[in-house]
Amino acid sequence: MSYSSDVAVLLAKQLTRFATLNRHQLVGHLANLDFWLSEVAHSLQVLDGYNVRFEQLKNAQAKYTAEHKTIEFALDDPCCIRGPVAGPKRAPAGDLKDGRRQLCDSLCRFLSRCFKEKLIDESALRETCDRFDIGIDYDEVKTSK
Repeated sequence: MSYSSDVAVLLAKQLTRFATLNRHQLVGHLANLDFWLSEVAHSLQVLDGYNVRFEQLKNAQAKYTAEHKTIEFALDDPCCIRGPVAGPKRAPAGDLKDGRRQLCDSLCRFLSRCFKEKLIDESALRETCDRFDIGIDYDEVKTSK
């Protein structure tokens, strides 16, 4: 996994845990909702910006290796030349997509739990889900226990 997907998955695990807490603990984390929403927004920006950053990294490395005629050595035996420098490895698109899905799902679970506990109202739930483009069945949230 890459940093981009690792951060999203770590944050998703945290939000998922919040949704399972006792009500008094849930209220404590809800008090910091602005912080957690900022973390989600940042993580989504990290995921969404991955391809641009990767291309910049790849282009910078290619330019440097071409300008400096860089060759690769075997790290365990520096006397052995391997040849042309290998390019960087892209994080699998599936990991990035899965990190995004996990993060959005966990935010939805946390907010739905807050709504069910009557700690946030429906308009706050809708506004936040819309902000993060999270599809949610509001009728199901209202009727589930």
